[in-house]
Amino acid sequence: MKKTIALKIAEEITARIGKRILHPGEHLIETAIADEFQTSRAPVREALLMLERDRLVQRIPHHGVVVRRFTRNDIHELYDVIYRLEEISMEKAIARVSQEDIKKLDEVVDKQIQAVKDHNIEEYYDLNEQFHNFIFTIAGNTVLSETYSSLRRSAKPFRMLSMAQGSNLRSSLDEHKKQVKALAGKDVSEGKLAIREQEIRSLRSLDILFPE
Repeated sequence: MKKTIALKIAEEITARIGKRILHPGEHLIETAIADEFQTSRAPVREALLMLERDRLVQRIPHHGVVVRRFTRNDIHELYDVIYRLEEISMEKAIARVSQEDIKKLDEVVDKQIQAVKDHNIEEYYDLNEQFHNFIFTIAGNTVLSETYSSLRRSAKPFRMLSMAQGSNLRSSLDEHKKQVKALAGKDVSEGKLAIREQEIRSLRSLDILFPE
């Protein structure tokens, strides 16, 4: 699917929040963004509305749009829902997974191995999305997938921040291998355990960055 200008702008702003190029409370000026992306203000307004729906920015009366400030509790609540959805998806996927599905997941993991070697966080993040989205596709529940995708957009900056910390790329890769093994062996408890490990590790990394 071809990305609209508004979506490209929204994704770039999200990435900048994740890289801490844009900081909490920072104003997002429509005219400046339009000039940078060489477009009119209409796609910029649409992009800001997308980001507002994803809870990454907020509109303050008489002040305009600013990057939202997230607390540790905000992130813990967001991750709690995301990972519970992943557990539901894992259980459903295990009931439906095929050998061809496992092969496709292994191919994504192989690409992730190279991204870890290159320490390419953006590439790894994109592959991470492919990995999890494919498990939700196997699970075969559209409402579940759509809910998850919406929350993942909200979590993108925090995912990127977490991946940049220490050995988290390697740890994430190991957790994905465990999830593929659980799917191949149709082991629900091991699949959920791997998801829980990923949740705990990610939150520990983010707790350092968001102490309050």
